[in-house]
Amino acid sequence: MSTVARQVGEGSGVIRTALVTVATGGTTFLITNGLNQPLSTCITLSVLIGGIVLMVRFLVEFEKRLAAVEKLEKDGMADMKKLVGDAFAEISEATALFGQIEASALQTDLVTQLVRNSTYISPHSPPIVYQFVQAKIKETSDFLKQLAEGGTVTYYGEDRDWLLGLTRHATLSVDAISLAAVDHGLWHSEIGQRYLDAQRRAARAGKRVRRIFVLDKPEMEYDPALRQAYEEQRQMAIDVRLLDRSAVPTPLQVQLRDLIVFDDILAYETTPTINEPQLAQVAETRLVLNDARVKECAQLFRELWDVSRELDGQRKA
Repeated sequence: MSTVARQVGEGSGVIRTALVTVATGGTTFLITNGLNQPLSTCITLSVLIGGIVLMVRFLVEFEKRLAAVEKLEKDGMADMKKLVGDAFAEISEATALFGQIEASALQTDLVTQLVRNSTYISPHSPPIVYQFVQAKIKETSDFLKQLAEGGTVTYYGEDRDWLLGLTRHATLSVDAISLAAVDHGLWHSEIGQRYLDAQRRAARAGKRVRRIFVLDKPEMEYDPALRQAYEEQRQMAIDVRLLDRSAVPTPLQVQLRDLIVFDDILAYETTPTINEPQLAQVAETRLVLNDARVKECAQLFRELWDVSRELDGQRKA
């Protein structure tokens, strides 16, 4: 109700009270006068009864207003309690979250910077920008959750960020199995050159970098592109060997796949669309953090490394 309407209502109530009081006093005067009472008695009774009616109406109105005030006070207190409770809950949640950030292995300032930078995306940003940022934040959140749980993270298509980032930040070793169906043309591509540079830097920093080129056919050993990649990588201090598919032990044939094992604690697997080297594309990329699965990948690499050979055909222990 508006202020004007409320004022009109209050004015009407006062007028009604006055009219009722006057009407009651007048009625009393007429009745007492009709009973041939003295004039003083008529006036006294009229004023008395009118005053009583006025007091009764005043008390009724006062009680109504008091009840309304009490209701408003209760509602206000309830709203205030809810507001304060919600505020303290948010403060507690924020405090607990910040405590978890400080206790995590990640640098606190990096996480804080991420949150702060995300606030710069204003509600007035173009919808495409807002939706894109929202999707990237969700993607990053899901990625971190899966990494923390030690499961498997899948990227549909050919990845580059994981490959380059893991190679650059490997602390001990990079062991790779290269299938022609996945790595054909890789070494002359932009991502392949960056990948090689990251491996070169890792090898020069004293980290173990090894690669097995799997040959689908024995004559692939004489492929100029393969020989060039072999020699270039050896010059980068990368240990390189060749493996004839026919030389793969029978129990390992079904396990043979394109993969990279980083520090023996994380596996990077790629799956081709088809096995034809010239036509195949990367269908999906997986990061495997499951401890048992990573150990299987590391063991697979070691067993294949043992049966692989140098380019000159001599097997090396």
